[in-house]
Amino acid sequence: MANIFSKAFWQKREVVPTPASGVPTTSTEQGAKVTGGSYSERIVYANSPQLALTVSAVYRATELRAKTLGVMPVQYQKKDNEKGNFVTDMRGLGKRINYLLQEEPNPIMTASSLWELVTINRLMTGNGFVYIERDPMGFPLHLWLVRLGSYDIITGRYNISYLSDNDYVEKVNVPREDVLHFPNTFRMQNGFWGVSTIQYAAETLSLNKTLKNQNLETAAKGGRVKLIIGEEKPASGQGTLAFGMFNKDTMDDYAKELQQKMYAGQDILAIRGLDKVQPISMSAAEMQAVESMGLSYDDVARFWGTPRPLLMLDTNSHYNDYQNATMEYHTRTILPDKTDMEKEIFRKLIGWQDYGFRRIHICEDPLMVMDPERRAKVAQLKMQAGLCTVNEARRDFDMPAVEDGDVPMASANLMTLKALIAKSDAAQQLKPGNYTVGEPPKEGEETA
Repeated sequence: MANIFSKAFWQKREVVPTPASGVPTTSTEQGAKVTGGSYSERIVYANSPQLALTVSAVYRATELRAKTLGVMPVQYQKKDNEKGNFVTDMRGLGKRINYLLQEEPNPIMTASSLWELVTINRLMTGNGFVYIERDPMGFPLHLWLVRLGSYDIITGRYNISYLSDNDYVEKVNVPREDVLHFPNTFRMQNGFWGVSTIQYAAETLSLNKTLKNQNLETAAKGGRVKLIIGEEKPASGQGTLAFGMFNKDTMDDYAKELQQKMYAGQDILAIRGLDKVQPISMSAAEMQAVESMGLSYDDVARFWGTPRPLLMLDTNSHYNDYQNATMEYHTRTILPDKTDMEKEIFRKLIGWQDYGFRRIHICEDPLMVMDPERRAKVAQLKMQAGLCTVNEARRDFDMPAVEDGDVPMASANLMTLKALIAKSDAAQQLKPGNYTVGEPPKEGEETA
């Protein structure tokens, strides 16, 4: 294994991977604008995190995913022996772990920042890492965001580097149970190491950026320029036809020279010996080329699993469109990420010994805080179904408890099938003038 303390190792780790499409590594990947005889040489490949975030849709999709997961608190819960449900453990070690997961994982960042950065690293580099620093007793002390990491499949240990409150710290041979590893959805064939979303979207992002550059240049010039080149032929005289100065090969050479100069970005072209240049009028489709700048944003939305309304691409969307898009986003994108994170934190922080008695739960309640109408409807449905009491619902709204508010209630129109049949039989026994119904039969008794 390479020495992670060597400068060469870290330089190698920071090299941007070659895109899955096989695009060669050139200076254009770093954003340099190449001028030459072919427009394909001027393509800007946005296959690194820095360049990808210059595409507004990518920035929005990445920030949205990170911020959404960042506001959802990671809870360390234990099963209530009396009631059988899971409750957040706020005593002893449980209180310490919840403080690390929800408030201050380490002295230099908050918990929301930690999970946001883990999500960004997962999307942009393919893998997000968190190092669990333990005390001499083996209990979690700090959670550190890992800047760079590698894994030795033979020894089953990590080599990591992270920024602490006292400069960078580099560790080798770290046990796997001390590193939270969050790989991206798509992974290498070994199923362990994640692959960056940028790597999969390289062609899409390069198309997006190239299209934008081309259209901006087209708009600046007033449209694409098309020319017909020729020469002024001398008039015929004395019964003989005077031919031009240039043959076909020479004219073709002139045409190629003009094309190369146009590709190179020159606006004023000079060709020695050529005395006739005729422009051709542009079509309406060419004059409206700028409108096609956003066409490839659909592919960006698909790669990041983000509906178009949430990327602010549909200006005519209504409130219901945003509401439905948000629900779709939470169900199809956030929920799978949430589940992956819960499983990884549980197996590294708790282990199989406490399986069924303790768990890691990422709470989704904060996602409804800014939608009071929807939040109130959910609370109402819970109370009607007997899933929560009035005081529990008031607690979620930061309101004081009320008297007799700890007794659960349920809607009166729900009953067992047996009770429903008894009620139907009693109704059939009613006679005109008799509006009293006897008690329903008890268990084991026959009806008259």
